[in-house]
Amino acid sequence: MKLLWKTLGCLKSYWPRIIVASISAALHALMASLLVWIAGPLLMTLFAVSNINPPGARSATQVESADRPGSGTEEVAEDTKSDILPDLDFLARSREGLKAEIHKLVSSDTQRGTLMNFCWLIIFIAVSSNVFLYLQGFFMAYVQQSVIRDFRNHLFEKYQQLSLSFFHRERTGQVISRVTNDVIVLNETVDLGFNRLVTDSLMVILLVSFLILLSWKLTLLAVLVLPLVFGFIWWMGRKLRKYSHRSQEKMADVNSVLEETVSNIRIVKGYAMENFEIRKFFRATREFFRALVRMTRIRHLSNPVNEVLIVVAGILILLFAGTRILEGAGEMDAGDFMTFILAMFSLIKPTKSLLQIHIKIQEGLAAAERIFDVLEAPVKVKESDTPVKKDKFESSIKYENVNFSYIPGEPVLEDISFDVKKGEVVALVGSSGAGKSTLFDLLPRFYDPLEGRILIDDVDIRDMKLVSLRGMLGIVTQETYLFNDTIRHNIAYGLNGIPQEEIATAARAANADCFIEQFEDRYDTVVGNRGVRLSGGQRQRIAIARALLKNPQILIFDEATSALDTESELLVQEAIDRLMANRTTLVIAHRLSTIQNADRIMVLNGGRIVENGTHEQLMKRGGLYEHLYTMQFKDRP
Repeated sequence: MKLLWKTLGCLKSYWPRIIVASISAALHALMASLLVWIAGPLLMTLFAVSNINPPGARSATQVESADRPGSGTEEVAEDTKSDILPDLDFLARSREGLKAEIHKLVSSDTQRGTLMNFCWLIIFIAVSSNVFLYLQGFFMAYVQQSVIRDFRNHLFEKYQQLSLSFFHRERTGQVISRVTNDVIVLNETVDLGFNRLVTDSLMVILLVSFLILLSWKLTLLAVLVLPLVFGFIWWMGRKLRKYSHRSQEKMADVNSVLEETVSNIRIVKGYAMENFEIRKFFRATREFFRALVRMTRIRHLSNPVNEVLIVVAGILILLFAGTRILEGAGEMDAGDFMTFILAMFSLIKPTKSLLQIHIKIQEGLAAAERIFDVLEAPVKVKESDTPVKKDKFESSIKYENVNFSYIPGEPVLEDISFDVKKGEVVALVGSSGAGKSTLFDLLPRFYDPLEGRILIDDVDIRDMKLVSLRGMLGIVTQETYLFNDTIRHNIAYGLNGIPQEEIATAARAANADCFIEQFEDRYDTVVGNRGVRLSGGQRQRIAIARALLKNPQILIFDEATSALDTESELLVQEAIDRLMANRTTLVIAHRLSTIQNADRIMVLNGGRIVENGTHEQLMKRGGLYEHLYTMQFKDRP
């Protein structure tokens, strides 16, 4: 129930439209119910019938006259009242009052005139009913599409706020599935819940009221079957929520396999693993199919079972009422009996719809649970309540006794302390898995230290505005990420209104203009998904041009030239040198030859800084750095 109220709480800004839609739905239900009520009087007008009782049976008119003093039938009336509840008089008066109002509306001097009035009344009711139905649908369609948009926007916004650790835990397909599939499932619940809830609820109330007015005994007989129906629906709702959650998980698996295969299509083809990926995808779709079939089996079981139960109730009523009429104990005239039968069978559709709402709500709650798991996920990297805006780097970066781990009890960094002066180039080396990338990922606050702190100009970065902090940084990662957009937009990523000349200047400085000019569309060339239309060296130079255009004060550079050919490496290295000029630079070095001129080199091992100095100092020391350098160049002349 708490989850349901949270979901409904997201609709609070749309309540005016929901109220208009609900009022329209109520008026539609009222008009549709009136069509049922006038069926009896219409029958009486068409055929001029007063009752359908056998000879000797008493009609409703006779029953009413029998109740009046002096009618000569006091004894019969007393016998009748002995087996009827005291409120029967009220029900009878209400019934006759409604019939009288209809009579006033349609009565004419001739039977033909009355029939024409009936026709005009039916046209008015039908047109009004459908106008209100349109208004309900229009306003609710606006709300439904707004719900889809809002949940998708909230999810995407939340994804931007969550730290990298969240995305390391979640498969990409799971992340995408919540924005696509889960939101659609939840929207279907809102659609059914609001579009049908008001209309069908009011129709059920009105039709049941008609049944009670016409014969409370027959209505009571029908009510006896409802506990069986609601019990069955409650059981199915619980089952469906479980199966719906499972099917959404399986759909996310399908998305994951698809996304991973497309993203790594070069590897798939390079290793001739097409058939392997096909089998993996088929396995995921098969599991989704099985989960969906289980859910569909339960869902579609509800309709026939409910209908059978309701029809059984209807048959019991027909047998009971018909027997009483044939025995001469009927209490309704022909019109009332016709209205009762029509109302009873008209009740089947809205009742079934209301029962389906419970089932659909359970499916929607399963989707809502997955959505709110993300929306309510704790944001580990938060701004302080009074963040400091700092736009200029002035003196130094300091790491003070920093400790960090991804998994409790498994430290990645331990007691890290060092400082970097403005304008320095500081390199970080170490074996694979030593924690080099993690150490520098703490500076832009991709993660926060578990202990210790990091300061820029003696200001703890946790006290700075994130936009301000990251605005001072330029990051060139080991893996180059490009968007499926033009070269122009990839270089000017996040910067609006940048003149073409500035983009071209950054490209020239990054040695990228030489290949850009060779494309037919030049800077308007679309690079493809993750830049697949460019070579590795070209992607690196686009990334460097992006960093140059941003003109960062602090540069974090994860060197990645080892996979490039000699010519590309020279061009990229030249661009790197331009990028690093006159900037405070933190370098993660893979090729040790590229950092020999660094102001300082730190050696990381086992999560600790074990050596610190210049290239010459570390080579003379004969420690881990000298060992790594010797191993890297041992095969060179």
